[in-house]
Order: sequence, then C-alpha cells, then structure tokens
Amino acid sequence: MVVASGTNSFAKEMAIRKRIASIYNKREEDFPSLREYNDYLEEVEDMLVNLIEGVDVPDIEARIAQYQRENAEQIMNAQARKAEEYAAALAASKGQPAPADEDMIYLVF
Repeated sequence: MVVASGTNSFAKEMAIRKRIASIYNKREEDFPSLREYNDYLEEVEDMLVNLIEGVDVPDIEARIAQYQRENAEQIMNAQARKAEEYAAALAASKGQPAPADEDMIYLVF
C-alpha cells in the first residue's frame, strides 16, 4: 500500500520534528541579531532533514545529546514559557483572565 508508506514517512517526519522542536526551542528574541537566529534555524533544519533521510544519524544524535546537556536550563525555561503562553491562550479562548504568576506552579530541577 503506497498510501500507508507515505503516511508512515509523514508520521516519522512529524515525530522527528516534534522531538527536535522541543529541544531546539529558541526564539528570535533569544538572539542578538536576525542573522544569528536564521543561522540557528538553518542548522536545525539541516539536522532535521538528515535525521528524516537517515543521514549521519549517530553523529546528529550525539550533537543533540550534547546540546541538551549544555542547554538544559534554557530548554526547560522555553518549555515553561510555552506552557504559560498556552495556558493564557486557553483561558482567553474561554473568556477567562489569564492565570496570575502566583497561580502558576513552577518546577525547579
């Protein structure tokens, strides 16, 4: 079944993109210049394409593991920021005020 094969490759790509996006989660405001941000995005996309295509996977996985170790605090902060933004958007969509900082639960590792 060709469709199933295409679906599997699509699911594989989406799973890889989701995993990498949760690790490489910096935003434009995290960089001193747009050029540096674009370089970061290009590097991440190059890794994604190689992972999806199965090129240099062990080397890329090692780079990802090293990046995670070196940037663990930044990664967690960005994930927390995203969760806060999601909670505020969800509250706004329900016509409720956004939760105040004192209502938020923070996990510190």
